[in-house]
Amino acid sequence: MEKDKALRKILKTRDKGDLPYGFESSMMHKIMLEAKMKKRRSLILTLGLVSSVSFAMILGTIFLLHNYLSVKISMPRLNVQFSPEAGGMFGFFFYIAFLVLLLLALDHFFRGLRQRPKS
Repeated sequence: MEKDKALRKILKTRDKGDLPYGFESSMMHKIMLEAKMKKRRSLILTLGLVSSVSFAMILGTIFLLHNYLSVKISMPRLNVQFSPEAGGMFGFFFYIAFLVLLLLALDHFFRGLRQRPKS
């Protein structure tokens, strides 16, 4: 935010008088450098967010398997025992997963129609 204010202030001074030789090229270089840094920060933030959400989902899955389905993770052969309420939960989760896959397929189909060349 402060960099934007400083940039505005510098650009306002341009109209007031003569600028030193090479000012415009050095200013454009600084602007391009700042744009690259902003893009890189955005990429790092996005990757960090995706990584943390993925990690939280993996931990949540392990927690659910261990506490609600009585899965013993330390055993080489899993002993899965479904509780009566787990059937309703699994049905709901499969329903949501099916809807997500259906919406992704429709999105892919309609994007293909929109991007197809008109000839």
